[in-house]
Amino acid sequence: MKKFFFLILIAIYVPSLAHAKQLLPDIIENNTITITAQKTGELGKNYFYCSNGNKCSTEQVVREYYKNNGYNIMRAEYSFWKGIFVLTFLDELYPHTINTKTDNKFFDIPVVNVSDFDIQTKYKYIRKANLQEFVNGQIKKHENSSYIRWLDEWEIEGYKNPIEYFKLPIVQNFLTKIDNKTFCTVISHILELEDKNPIGTPDYIVWNNKEMIFVEVKRKNEKLSPEQIEWGEYLTKNKIPYKIIRVIEK
Repeated sequence: MKKFFFLILIAIYVPSLAHAKQLLPDIIENNTITITAQKTGELGKNYFYCSNGNKCSTEQVVREYYKNNGYNIMRAEYSFWKGIFVLTFLDELYPHTINTKTDNKFFDIPVVNVSDFDIQTKYKYIRKANLQEFVNGQIKKHENSSYIRWLDEWEIEGYKNPIEYFKLPIVQNFLTKIDNKTFCTVISHILELEDKNPIGTPDYIVWNNKEMIFVEVKRKNEKLSPEQIEWGEYLTKNKIPYKIIRVIEK
């Protein structure tokens, strides 16, 4: 009998833990806002209705919200920043591949270790560079050289690789809007990470003529990963505008 009641308690208690609100640092909670959307009653990507009456995902609700408020919105999570990081240090990480076309050769691992090259010299350059011209110049260099997995393989927003995505007008516009200090701040944090993988970077970047915001998208009680929390704290502490947008049911 005792075992029976114990199992009943577990059945009640465990689901309640799964749906409990996550305790987050104040610096994250203070940068959280909520918006509402009508629920469809379905799960997954059709959880909500957008304002046009079509079924849509949580992320689509947020995209619509910002577009309706006059913002540009661009997907900018893990694959995006990994590609930007590799392009930024392309010459240092893959010095022997530049201008050497070897179509059948993969370069998963950089030729040199990050600790082996002069980071400050590169920072000094990109702090003053025209970032759009710089990134596009690195893209052209890469296209004339060898296949690099992080630039040629990972799909982003339906595009076959980051390079194709970076050529889009929305990304090109972003490169004209992001200031050099913010760009360097994000890149320098990727360098600080042990594996140099920017897991946890916010889902989107939005901007208008007045501001640029890094945006993480969640439903009402959806939990943030430790990496997402760490990036949110890092961006906020470095005075880079950051928001968590939670979509809740009307």
